[in-house]
Amino acid sequence: MGAEIHTGAGSDARPFVFALILLSLVIEGFDLLAANFAAPDVLETFGKTRAEAGPFLSASLVGVLAGSALVGPLGDRVGRKRVILAACAVYGVLSLVAAAAQSFGQLIALRFAVGIGLGGVLPNALALAGELARPSNRARAMGLIGIGITFGGVLAGMVAAWLIPLYGWRGLFLVGGVLPIAIAVLLGLGLPESPALPVEPTVERPRASVRSLFAPRVGSITIAIWLIFSAVLMSVYLLSGWIPLLMSGSGFTSAQASLIGSAYQAGGVAGGVVASLLLSRRSWPVVLLFAGCAAAALLALGTRPWSPPAVVAIIVLVGFLVTGTQNAINGAGGDTYPAATRATGLGWALGIGRLGSIAGPLVGSLAMVLRLHEPRHLFLVPVVPMVIAAAAAAWLMRATRNSSEEAPQGKP
Repeated sequence: MGAEIHTGAGSDARPFVFALILLSLVIEGFDLLAANFAAPDVLETFGKTRAEAGPFLSASLVGVLAGSALVGPLGDRVGRKRVILAACAVYGVLSLVAAAAQSFGQLIALRFAVGIGLGGVLPNALALAGELARPSNRARAMGLIGIGITFGGVLAGMVAAWLIPLYGWRGLFLVGGVLPIAIAVLLGLGLPESPALPVEPTVERPRASVRSLFAPRVGSITIAIWLIFSAVLMSVYLLSGWIPLLMSGSGFTSAQASLIGSAYQAGGVAGGVVASLLLSRRSWPVVLLFAGCAAAALLALGTRPWSPPAVVAIIVLVGFLVTGTQNAINGAGGDTYPAATRATGLGWALGIGRLGSIAGPLVGSLAMVLRLHEPRHLFLVPVVPMVIAAAAAAWLMRATRNSSEEAPQGKP
């Protein structure tokens, strides 16, 4: 099931279809991360301080959490293509409305609504990519497709550096509204439905429950995986949200700050590719390597002053390592659970991890309220969660050493 694309065009259609799915996630990444690059101009427009940026930066992430839980599962019932198309169109329209927001509160509410649409796209796009791939390439295909989100952040930073000085943050959100509507049209014309759907109504398929993730000798592994996802996603979104703000307050212009934020995302694209290619069935060592090196790089960045070129270089390295860790945990988490509970295990891990992503920008606001002595000291905050992630990965290496077949095998 799900190894071939049923488009009537044969396997020749495969690259085009995967390019469409990747493009949908690039545009999602653009909209999700556009707020990070718009933040300095948004705060100036509404007379807010950097310490008040947290709710704005987290609003779409909270929406993504809600959308993943409420909209994402609809793909199993009405089709993945339909949900992707509808979600792209809806969050595109909402982004256009957000560009006209007249108050800070309105903008936060609209960014939350945009996030709900965003949350419906990612799980269905990843699932569709996996179901259209050959079984031997399924995990790698899902990992590489997911890098589209990070690449969208690169694109958002580059567009912001050019557009915001000319038209302000509203111009960036207008672009973020037009793009998903355009991709919805392309997807409607060229995207096939999953070959795994519809399921024959006469076939009873067992459904895993969250209780299966806490079967004997399994619960501790699940808790460790949830801990890693929360810690890593907290670091990812703290850094992507605050780097443009920190740079704009550290002697760089607004355009330069956007480009530095884009460089961080570009490092993340490279790190995600490398981590995805390194993954194997015994993949927790890759998580340990990337998370440990990320903690060391963050420590170096936050503990001493560096020249501007060195700051940019280390920020790119941090993006490589932190985002590489994120891609590695997606693959490692999926490999740890057997097929019977894989979707449930990875789905809950991503959901719990979203709590960390929501907390990340808010933790940055708290750190600013506590008045760090230097802006660079904010880079010390994610050192702790990355060390926790590395320690949990080291434990999981031992816990899953025998084989992935001895990992969580609870029955629903």
